[in-house]
Order: sequence, then structure tokens, then C-alpha cells
Amino acid sequence: MKKLTCFLMSMLLVIAMAFPTFAAECEIDQHYTMDGMSRSWYQGYEATIKNHTMILCVPLRAEKCVGEIKVSIALDDPNVFLLTSQPKEVAVSPKDDVYPVKLTLPLERYRRNGDFPATITVKGADAAGKEIIYTIPYVIRIRDGYGSHETVKPIISDIVGELDVGTDGSISLTISNPTTTLAITDGEVTLIDASGDILVSGSNRVKVNEILPGKSEVVTIPAIVKGNASISQHIIDVTFSYKVLGTAAEHKETFTIPVTQSIRLEQGGVQLPAAIAAELSNMTLPLMNMGKGDLLNVLVKLEIPGVIDAQSVLVGTMAAGETKQAKVSFTPRLDSVGTHSGMVTVTCEDAYGNPFSQTLNVDLTVDEPLPEAGIEQEEEEKKISKGTIILIILCVLLTVGIVVQGIILWGKIHKLEEDRL
Repeated sequence: MKKLTCFLMSMLLVIAMAFPTFAAECEIDQHYTMDGMSRSWYQGYEATIKNHTMILCVPLRAEKCVGEIKVSIALDDPNVFLLTSQPKEVAVSPKDDVYPVKLTLPLERYRRNGDFPATITVKGADAAGKEIIYTIPYVIRIRDGYGSHETVKPIISDIVGELDVGTDGSISLTISNPTTTLAITDGEVTLIDASGDILVSGSNRVKVNEILPGKSEVVTIPAIVKGNASISQHIIDVTFSYKVLGTAAEHKETFTIPVTQSIRLEQGGVQLPAAIAAELSNMTLPLMNMGKGDLLNVLVKLEIPGVIDAQSVLVGTMAAGETKQAKVSFTPRLDSVGTHSGMVTVTCEDAYGNPFSQTLNVDLTVDEPLPEAGIEQEEEEKKISKGTIILIILCVLLTVGIVVQGIILWGKIHKLEEDRL
């Protein structure tokens, strides 16, 4: 076991030494001023250009690096017309815990003004001799060349609003820079809703970060929607002001954004009485639209496994503030006697197709079918009918007997009277 552990530790050490570390402990010292700099990076240092050569001073702090480091710079897009050749890599030793890096960039004589993204690469080693690599993004800005051959036309897209009546929301949009050599700087976005229902929270002018050539920036603007705002599409005027090569410009577009309201469909409690197997029963569910907008395709579905298949009823459209009764009819299976659990699902959507669903748990008791009372009653009635007939016959026989006895008696009395005469 110890041998296996040692072997694994050795393998991990070999792997760790085989791959360089991309350290985060290397950065430009914004406040350090080295030879060749008239001001610090924090104060707005800019590289100098003389005789078609750019001198870039980069004071670096690399805490994990020990000894000499090697620094180079390369354009992110090597096809742009800017450099006559690839700048040479320089080796720099630390001075006062700072590496005073000075890069020389040979520029094209007929270069054009623009902003050219580049990457500064730092290579060094730590105390254990392990290689460290760090990259720093940089933009080479040319302002002494010929006029740019490009014109900036920003693209505003993917505008999305999360705007509910009476709540804080936001509007987000994407601004893209389609150029290859010009950066968009000092950007500000202004939004105006002509109806006044949507208000920008805080400043009406929202700052936008620099947008480098070929890049995009997502801007999120906090907004407030009035409590009495119209639930409809709102026309939003977007103004994007910016600068290119120090020259101010402006771009305007108009978009439509919906103002919605959270669906507030309340239910008044499920009324599910005890049911009898194989007999029709009804469930009633009161529904109330507590929101300010209409609800469409309101549907109520009852599901009780082992008792009934899904039974649904379409309530339809419910206007704001309207109350309706959803009545679902069902017939429990004959063999479903007992207590069962199920659910009632209420679904709908608003005018913009946003769905809503609510589920309620229900219990249902199914009783056995009642005895066949009709047959027993019929038999009882038959018994009663037979007794009545017998009684009537007896009464008739008794009456006949009495009549016969009366006749016989009358005949005897009549004969006695004749004998007396």
C-alpha cells in the first residue's frame, strides 16, 4: 500500500512539473513609474511612437516568479496592417520587486488610426523551477496614422424586458461593434418610454464599457414599472451615444417591449364529496382571476389513479377580476371502493402566451354501490298484492256465504209460515 501511495505521489509530481501554471499573481503595477514613462498607468500612461516605432513600458509585479522573466506581445489578429514584423521577446530581471518591461513594436509607415487588440505574454518560473505563464490583454492605439477606412455602425439586438406591473424590473440589450480596427468608447445608453409607464431606475444615462473591434457588450438597465401601467406592448426609444477615435457619435433605434403582470389565478378550494362506485359524481372548483389581465385557455384536470382516468374541463377565458366555477364530472370505477389520493391541475396562459400551472392534492372516498332497492320493493309489492287478492277473495267468499245462509234462512222461515196457514 505504501509503495502504491509513493508511486501515485511521484506520478502527480511529474504531471505537475510537466505542465505550466497559469498564475493569477502577475499584474501591471498601475502606480509605478519606470524609466521612459512620464506618468503611471493609473495617471493615463500611453505608449510613445517615434520613427515608426512604438515603445511600450509595462511595470509588472509577478509574485510567484523567481529571477528573470521573458515578455512578448502579439496582435490578436495577425492579419491587420500594423506591424512590419513580430516584436521581439525581451528578458527582464526584477528591480525593487517590479519587472520594468520595455517592449519595442515596429510599425508600418502607412499605418491607419485604430484600436488593435493584442496580448502580452509573461513567462517565468517559481522557486521550484516550475514554469509560469501569464497573459495580459492590451489594446495598441494608433492616433498618428492615416484616417481609418472603417465606419462604425453599432448593432443593437437581443433587447429583453422583465417588466411586471408595479414592480422593479430590468431591460437588457446587446451592443455589437462590427468593425475590425475601431473601438467604441465612452458609451452611454438612454431609454425612453413615450407612455411614461416604464421609468429608468436611477440615472437615465447608463454607462457602457469599451467595446473592442468585433466584440459585444450586454447592457442591463434597471427599470420601474408603474402600478397603473398598461399591460401591452410599449414602444421604447433607445439612444446610444459613444466615441470613436475621440469623435462623438450617436445611434438611435426603436423597439417594442411587453409589460406583463404575474398571473394571479386563485382557487377557492376543491369541493369533492364522497362518491359511489359506478355512479356519476361532480367536483366543483371556484376560480378567481386576481390579476389585471385576461387569462386564456383556463383548464382544470382531475386525476385519481385507480379510480378515474384524467377528466378535464375547459373554463376558457377569464377576464380580470372574474370568478368562475369549474365543474368536472366523473364516474368512479366499480372496483375502486376505498379512499384514494389524486390531484387537480389548473393551467392557463396570459395574453403573451406565458404559461401558468397550479397543482392541488385531493382525497376521494368511494363507497360501495347501494343495494338494489327497486327489486326488493317490487318483491314486497308483489307480496302485498298477493295478500290483498287473498283477502279480497276471502271477503267475497264470506259475503257469498252470508248471502247463501240468508237465503236458506229466509226459505225456512217462509216454509214455517206456510205450514201455519
